Amino acid sequence: MQFRVLNGDISEWNTDGIVYSASSTLLPTSPVSRKIHQIGGISFSAYCRHIGMCHVGHAVMTKGCQLKASFVIHAVGPYWAGGKREEEKSLLSACREALQLAREKKLKELALAPLSSADKGYPLQRAAAAVVPLLLTEGGDFDRLDIVCADEAEQAAYMKSAVFFWLHQLREASAGERSGLAAKIGTALALLPCREGTPDPIVLAGKVKAVEAIIQPFLQLTKPSLADVEQTALQIRALYSEKQEKGE
Repeated sequence: MQFRVLNGDISEWNTDGIVYSASSTLLPTSPVSRKIHQIGGISFSAYCRHIGMCHVGHAVMTKGCQLKASFVIHAVGPYWAGGKREEEKSLLSACREALQLAREKKLKELALAPLSSADKGYPLQRAAAAVVPLLLTEGGDFDRLDIVCADEAEQAAYMKSAVFFWLHQLREASAGERSGLAAKIGTALALLPCREGTPDPIVLAGKVKAVEAIIQPFLQLTKPSLADVEQTALQIRALYSEKQEKGE
């Protein structure tokens, strides 16, 4: 499974299905949902009115109609209430239902906008830290999962969570598992900001080599500390910034 975190407009994403942060009424109440409804057209809005309601922590699916995506999954994440109303449980439940609906339609490529942050006050990094591990552990049967971010702040938060997820996997692996896992992680991290659906093998190999050069000292540590994870993550994220500045 290729997992990417990209800047873009999810309403324009050309994929099997898109997932966005919906209101319980499925009415357009945020800039993202308004644009999805606008492009989707009259038939799309009619599907939503027919369904009528979707409760927090759940998701429903409609056809994409005039959108480039064949299907749209309306995932209703929670409003943030300081963590006192099991918001994380509801957020993850909405994500899981979205993945399950996509599986039932046999969708292989799915794009997801961050849920509940921009429109419902859920702290961005906290949402990313919850959602990314779920997608990476439970979304392996998809060919591609894209997190489509509306701005650089969202992209930075979700990329940070993905980098930390993989480094913690490496940190917890046994000595015998580390070598094989490191090769998998090197490729996963190199593909994280990759816009090309099928990247040039030579270019990709260069990116993998750059990531592996950062990971190698981490591998030499008998038991990496959380500080080691943080330092290595900073180096990888700096590498992404360098690539973006060069337009790669």
